[in-house]
Amino acid sequence: MFQNIMVPSDGSKYANKAVDVAIEIAKNFKSKVTAVYVLNENTSYSYDSLEDEGNKILKKISEKGKKKGVMVIEHLITGDPLRDMKIISEKTKVDSIVISYHGNDSLDEIIIGSVSDRVLKTFDIPVVLVK
Repeated sequence: MFQNIMVPSDGSKYANKAVDVAIEIAKNFKSKVTAVYVLNENTSYSYDSLEDEGNKILKKISEKGKKKGVMVIEHLITGDPLRDMKIISEKTKVDSIVISYHGNDSLDEIIIGSVSDRVLKTFDIPVVLVK
């Protein structure tokens, strides 16, 4: 447990909190972090701009990890975050996940996001939900 920690991020302030927690856990357990950015296949935005945004977010996570002495593996994946998070976790062979309770900065702080809710209901590995 806590040898390969997945942390999905969309770059929001909530996701950044989850990244910080994941890196801290990894530091304490001498683990690695699997950072995931999902290019939502159901969007009307330009793939190129989303890819650039995802790469920037993943680079920031890697830099945070490096400062703490934690190895970060970056994954930029095209898919549906709601549908594919479980598949992504299996393909990357993670044993735990740290996720923010929602990713959209504009949502009311008491509402859990749909991706976080799905993760809590469907994952059979430890989930750390960060608020």
